[in-house]
Amino acid sequence: MVTTANDYSHTIGIASFEGRGFMNPIDVIFNDELLYVLSRSNASNKNNRISALTVDSNHKFEFANWGEEPGKSILPTAIEIDKDNKIILSDEHLNRISIFDLEGKLINHWGEFGNKEGQLNRPSGISIDSENNILVVDHLNSRIQKFDTSGKYISCFGKFGKDVGEFNYPWGIDIDKDQNIYIADWRNNRVQIFNSNGNYVNSIENYEDQKLAKPSSVHISKKGNIFVTNWADNSVIIYDSKLNFISKLIGDATISKWCQEFLDVNPEQSSWREEAGLFEEEKRFWRPQNIDSNEDLIFITDSCRHRIQIYKNRF
Repeated sequence: MVTTANDYSHTIGIASFEGRGFMNPIDVIFNDELLYVLSRSNASNKNNRISALTVDSNHKFEFANWGEEPGKSILPTAIEIDKDNKIILSDEHLNRISIFDLEGKLINHWGEFGNKEGQLNRPSGISIDSENNILVVDHLNSRIQKFDTSGKYISCFGKFGKDVGEFNYPWGIDIDKDQNIYIADWRNNRVQIFNSNGNYVNSIENYEDQKLAKPSSVHISKKGNIFVTNWADNSVIIYDSKLNFISKLIGDATISKWCQEFLDVNPEQSSWREEAGLFEEEKRFWRPQNIDSNEDLIFITDSCRHRIQIYKNRF
């Protein structure tokens, strides 16, 4: 079942090199009335940053902008907030994990390139377990590593391959209330599920009569439902806690508040948009990357359209 616009709420975003707006947002976290949005941008534009804003589009501040020095980022990949209200940021170029307070002040950072225990090779997704440990998807080492908040190595599981328990370009991660670990195994076109000790439990590979297509992330809502960004299909697939397919989202975006303000003062842009006539296409996801939710809303990073599509949390 493909959902209708009845489940859609609103959109936040506009392409922007700085300030309000995003540049290829790839992760989003909701915390205490604020959204933290991670813009990845690219190494040539150098517009990566974490933006803090309200759900009604009030831009507050930004941090972790481009740079190699502590507190900066080059190719950021994911953000998470731990149980002490610290923001965790991974960077695959710097092979670094950075920790900030909620105002964007750097607290700590750690990370070293390599393939030994505790070393990283392009870290991507991150998640926090019940003991406030940080689980990191060690992308090109094809494994999941666990660290404490100071960066001390604890354990790891996984290796390269296509069999169960093996990974090929793993990217996203989340942990459910029972501490099961869900990994978006991107190139193997599946989500793998492990228990808290890293033992394989199950996989998600299909919905209806379709196979997953390069899933980039997985999010477990407080209700226990599973949201998978089906990256190559430009869709989001939703399952219940028993892994039964519920629904598919394909994008229903309307013009954001920021975009409307831009069009109001740039009427020629508005006329060009009308002449292009791509109104249906521009509603749809273009490389959805990551998801977060609260009790009321679902937040989806629509990366190549530089926006967050927000749905009502009816699932």
